[in-house]
Amino acid sequence: MSTTMTAPARLQVRRLIKAPRAKVFEAWTKPELIKQWLGPSPCQIISSKIDLRVGGEYVFHVSKPDGEFTTKGVYREITPPSRLVFSWTPCTGDHGDTTVTVDLTEQNGGTEVCITHERLASEASYEGHKFGWTGSLDRMEKLFA
Repeated sequence: MSTTMTAPARLQVRRLIKAPRAKVFEAWTKPELIKQWLGPSPCQIISSKIDLRVGGEYVFHVSKPDGEFTTKGVYREITPPSRLVFSWTPCTGDHGDTTVTVDLTEQNGGTEVCITHERLASEASYEGHKFGWTGSLDRMEKLFA
């Protein structure tokens, strides 16, 4: 896995998941699957709602040791089984929406997941989302192990 930060608010995380691309795409788009992997440990998705269409909204209610929060956004692009683009309302208290692009590429008998998270407002937001996406992909790997 690799992560990079560029000018100054763009995070990119990559991971090879040993699963077919269609299954990985489903893991991003089905509420019952999102609950199994999204969020770094010990975070847990309590509820998830997904309206999978361009302009549709998703809402994830998350529990973590120091409280609960809600993350939500709107789908901007949906290209099964290779790409999702959506807004991400930060749970860190930053102002405004950020943009997440998820590219799924068949590679080496699995699927390379490339998450690009843009418009992060601060170094703290960058580090928090880096921790979150890395931890989420750790859990996704276990889901498909």
